[in-house]
Amino acid sequence: MLARFERLVEQAVEGSLRRVLPTHLQPVQLAKAAARAMEEAQIIGVRGAEVPNSYELRVAPADMERFGDYTSTLSHELSRYLVDYARERGLRLVAEPRIELLEDEAVRPGSVRAQARFVDLAPAVRNEVDAALEGTRRLRLADLAGAHAAPHAVDDRLWLVDSLGQRVPLEPAAGIVRLGRAADNDAIIANQRVSRYHAQLRWVESTWLLYDLDSTNGTWVDEQRVFPSQPHALGLGAVLRLGDHELRVRSE
Repeated sequence: MLARFERLVEQAVEGSLRRVLPTHLQPVQLAKAAARAMEEAQIIGVRGAEVPNSYELRVAPADMERFGDYTSTLSHELSRYLVDYARERGLRLVAEPRIELLEDEAVRPGSVRAQARFVDLAPAVRNEVDAALEGTRRLRLADLAGAHAAPHAVDDRLWLVDSLGQRVPLEPAAGIVRLGRAADNDAIIANQRVSRYHAQLRWVESTWLLYDLDSTNGTWVDEQRVFPSQPHALGLGAVLRLGDHELRVRSE
């Protein structure tokens, strides 16, 4: 799906962006940031998992200048990408997603800050969303209370590390870390026994919780099976197994 997004952008601007931005912020980074913001802002409503309709992507002034006349095209293709992303993940958009690219001097060149929000909704929908927000907060706290293993307060910066040398930072500010075979995950695992969207980590009240996403070959932590409805709290030294692929939680 991410490759399709790249092709659409390249076709729309005839490859010009890749020539203009060979080593700077790329459209794929914007797509990944928007998708992460969508996942992080996901709520559980009466119709299932629902996600926001407004996405602000803040970039450095230098990167905004390089995008130049292509910002409108990027916004359009990013919106299409999010529709496909939500559909594949079984997420319901409350309205057509709209993307706003904003210049922000606080963002370093080559990076992006994304925020997803529920905005400009009809009163009835707004009431449903507000109720779902509170319900989701309570659900996450219940997940934490019922998680396998005692919650671990995190003092040091943690990483997920595998035998192939991949290192994925577990940054509380990110809120969510996605693991799987698809290219739009944070930890991309090229293993056929790993599902495209296999598992995810969520930062809940100073603890990382690991959720299985109905994967085909299962998720384990320290040889304990993790089920979609029963997350597992992670701490330093934990061993994750996705299918037959192992990752360890380590500090710097």
